[in-house]
Amino acid sequence: MLNRKLKSAVTVMMGLGAMAFANLAVMPEAALAGEKTLRVAIPFGPKSSVPDPRARQNGWLSNRAGVSETLIGLGYDMTMQPRLAESFENVSPTEWRVKLRPGVKFHDGSVMTAADVKASFEKIDVEGHPGHNPRLSRLLGIEEIVVEDDQTLLFKTKKPSSAFLWSLTEPSAAVLKKGTEELPLIGTGPYIFVSAETEKRYETRKFADYWGGEPKLDHIVMDALSDPSVAALALQAGDVDLVTNYPEPDFAKLKEEGKGQLFAAPTTRLFFFQVRTADGPLANKALRQAISLGLDRETIVKASLSGVGGEKANAIFPGTMASWANTGLSLDYDPAKAAALLDEAGIKDTNGNGIRELDGEDISLKLRSYEGRAALRPTLEITQAMLQQLGINAEIAMAEYDANNEALKAGDIDMHLQAWGTAPLGDPNYFPSTLVESGVSYNFSGYSNPELDELLVKGRESFDDEVRKSHYDRIQEIINEDLPLIPVFHKTQVSVGNGKVEGFQIHPAETYFVTVDLDLAD
Repeated sequence: MLNRKLKSAVTVMMGLGAMAFANLAVMPEAALAGEKTLRVAIPFGPKSSVPDPRARQNGWLSNRAGVSETLIGLGYDMTMQPRLAESFENVSPTEWRVKLRPGVKFHDGSVMTAADVKASFEKIDVEGHPGHNPRLSRLLGIEEIVVEDDQTLLFKTKKPSSAFLWSLTEPSAAVLKKGTEELPLIGTGPYIFVSAETEKRYETRKFADYWGGEPKLDHIVMDALSDPSVAALALQAGDVDLVTNYPEPDFAKLKEEGKGQLFAAPTTRLFFFQVRTADGPLANKALRQAISLGLDRETIVKASLSGVGGEKANAIFPGTMASWANTGLSLDYDPAKAAALLDEAGIKDTNGNGIRELDGEDISLKLRSYEGRAALRPTLEITQAMLQQLGINAEIAMAEYDANNEALKAGDIDMHLQAWGTAPLGDPNYFPSTLVESGVSYNFSGYSNPELDELLVKGRESFDDEVRKSHYDRIQEIINEDLPLIPVFHKTQVSVGNGKVEGFQIHPAETYFVTVDLDLAD
């Protein structure tokens, strides 16, 4: 039974001011001429006015918008599929031959060649170039790219990497041509980049010469509305045609009433806390373990997701990721065990003020999250109330995502609640090697475990899936034990259209959205 504080934390109040729709862009002139324009509300906008898909996480938006493409794609069954590559093969542990799809055109009308692909990939290693991406460079580990003929490349990697082909599905591994003033981003997708407004809008127009056929829509405008309740109201007002990340409570109500054009599908997205383990109070392993035991994940799912948006996490990978999930693991809710663990570690309330002490000081943790996903705020609030029940004070706040990461890296906050796709590449290597391997760019925990590091290397170097499975099973065990990441729940994406959206399908990795089949009925 929830106590009064916890019940109040579960109740999430949302409001909307008069300026709620200020983010919405003016409709393109083409729409006024009768051309078909789809308006979509998305949770996050572009990071610059010309966001090169190869840099940072820009590729996710560009890939979803249908502007940029990768050599290999992921099917809706999470298997590798030919995309810009017609075929691909593993020649040796460090060599991969990729044959390009013939006749693919860039948005400037030129035909894509192997030399173009090589030039595009080389930019990720050039410091100062808009496409520079050290994270992707490390993930791919390319030693050399050899152009064998106009349609064939040989990728040579620095080390054996069984995840290499999967890594080519990473949206940042986009094939681009050097931009011009008229076409600042020249990709190969079904839609051509028109313009972007930082954190607000991303606009495209169709590419009639797309290799996969002519798109059905003339224009697409993606409006970044970080508050899902505002996005829902924009749909009700007719200002957008589709909301990709609809508020779960509102979705549940529509579902119950049998109203709305509803889309829902499980994804590999995990809501989790990244924990500062290098220093501060959460360098104490017993405290981290007690916090995990004190989280009633079932209640969080019911309250934050209204029973329609996901399921509790037992490890970093969902059970539906059958090939790689360690289904023998669990993350239990046991506040009595949590209290006993804290007592045994000497983390007690000695002065009777209701707050346990560590090293003679009351424990007061700083927890942060960000806007853009409806479930983040209520999850943070419920977590605060659950920690209070353990005798742990928590200060919570919403801030900008990158600022939270920098604060965690500096040790200025203790936990950052975030939501990542755990298998955006279809392979288990990406998520742990990006977040918990020693010294990697997104390891803001400061966490280091030699056994885990060694297992990640073995997992990348082995080409036997059964052997790899044993390595990643153990990696999941270590994460559940050490808790540099505290998994909370796996997400189901819920989206709502205006009744006219056609050809929309939610991808389990959430890396694809715009296709030639996406349409808006008259």
